[in-house]
Amino acid sequence: MKVMMKQMISRFTRTATTIFGVLLMLSVMAIGQQSPSEPDVVMKAMQDELARSVSSLKLKDLDKPYFIEYEIADVDSFTVSAAFGGLLYQNRDRGRGLSVDVRVGSYDFDNEPSGYPTQLVIEDDYDALRHELWLATDAAYRQAVETMTRKRAFLKNRTEEEKIPDFSQEEPTTVLAPKQTLTIDEKKWEKQVREWSAIFREFPMIKQSSVSLQVQLFHKYMVNSEGTKVRRPSLLVSLEANAYTQAADGMWLSHGTGVPAASLDQLPSAEEFAKAIRKIARELTELQRAPVLSENYLGPVLFTGQASAEMFSQLLASELCSQRPSVGSQQEDSSSLFNRINRRVLPPFLSVFDDPTQQKLGDEELLGTFAVDDQGVPARKVSLVEEGILKNLLMSRRPRKNVLHSTGHGRSPLVGGASTTIGNLFIQPKEGKSYEELKQELIRTCKLQSLPYGVLIKSLSGRGHAGKDLSDPVLAYKVYVDDGREELIRGVNPGELTLKDLRQMLAVGNDRFVYNQIEGVGRGGGGIATSIVAPSVLVEELELKKPTGTQQKPLLLTHPYFDKP
Repeated sequence: MKVMMKQMISRFTRTATTIFGVLLMLSVMAIGQQSPSEPDVVMKAMQDELARSVSSLKLKDLDKPYFIEYEIADVDSFTVSAAFGGLLYQNRDRGRGLSVDVRVGSYDFDNEPSGYPTQLVIEDDYDALRHELWLATDAAYRQAVETMTRKRAFLKNRTEEEKIPDFSQEEPTTVLAPKQTLTIDEKKWEKQVREWSAIFREFPMIKQSSVSLQVQLFHKYMVNSEGTKVRRPSLLVSLEANAYTQAADGMWLSHGTGVPAASLDQLPSAEEFAKAIRKIARELTELQRAPVLSENYLGPVLFTGQASAEMFSQLLASELCSQRPSVGSQQEDSSSLFNRINRRVLPPFLSVFDDPTQQKLGDEELLGTFAVDDQGVPARKVSLVEEGILKNLLMSRRPRKNVLHSTGHGRSPLVGGASTTIGNLFIQPKEGKSYEELKQELIRTCKLQSLPYGVLIKSLSGRGHAGKDLSDPVLAYKVYVDDGREELIRGVNPGELTLKDLRQMLAVGNDRFVYNQIEGVGRGGGGIATSIVAPSVLVEELELKKPTGTQQKPLLLTHPYFDKP
């Protein structure tokens, strides 16, 4: 992916002219908008302190900073959760986080900072903000020169095989979207969440359950010495219902449904979400009564819907994100694919691209949409895999061999420590099959291997962060060869499934499942919104292991609500 600097500058300049318009379209998700003429005390304090630091910050006989960046995340959040009709937790919170990057040396060789995060005053007090910025900058600079001294000492008697810049030089971007205010009827949503949680009273076999809603309005500010100025609001909404039960043999089982969104208006209606809650409760009740996988299975597995998208999230998404480690680290690039450009990594009938600028797929919203990343670089569409051949990797501002510029995918949950992360990842099939055709292909493959049944997985547990191992199935079915019937099973533990195994897929569906996620979200705020669009896939071989060990004994007493005299 060699691109000349002149072409990069031209593209980024053209992109920057459209960013403000895109952000204006995205800003409708929050209620209340600041007038453009109103002064922004936060931005003024950041710019003024940056100008002073750039001109005056230097210790005698030590490096002067060549790059300084301030990033502030202002978060206004509302959280409410309930269980069985009763309120568990309710809170309205406000906070600000500050990250300061001070780089000494040059773009080619610097101290490789990862941000200097600290809390910040929440009031728009110019003097208080300048005070905190001053202290954080001083600490970050002292740490920068100390780190640089250690780095030079470490490399003094070492020969570098190839010199790769430590930081990419990018064109400045200006994005100043209007500020938003979060106006939410807290009592209304508290009542609604309690009503949703009370639905589990209809299901005696559910032992524990909860429903939660979190709404977070972010304002991310960024200024740096290159001339970048960013102020962008974004809203993240997370609505979840989770339930747990225990089978007669003591095995605990869980199931849930989640709706991440970019506005409250995008949430399902009260009736629709109530229907979704009853669906997971019924499925969990059926799962409790389902037979356990009685013997280890080794054979083809069909992933559909959420399970397919989650599988790609866990096995592929992080591998398409390159992050070169710091000098002295014993680790390699975060992606095992960094040396496989122009080599086959997927079957020829699959292509992959990431496009953070696409807001919808048909009528469905894509949550991983953004116009500028958390390092101030404009987002852009990147073709990653073309007919199975790896062509590119996503990049932050940490260059690697032959890729010296960011693709606009440096992202962080709050402030500081940006790493390469997907936006909207599309898994595109070629000549995909219908569900029935995939099911028949599963049965045909099982017959060739003299297997009495194949396995269909419709749901996988999510783990918040992408990883290299497949998480446990929630809804798994035996598909019998003789008549094609599907039998729900529980206690399925997947063996190792790696990216290398994905090259051996047998077939792909012509469907597409939009899987929106907020990774790393919690009561403390934060979270990176991503979307994966994926078809169903038939994997040639996966080992599924039966449960081992002793199960916990069942609860001694029945649920008190269902044991009334």
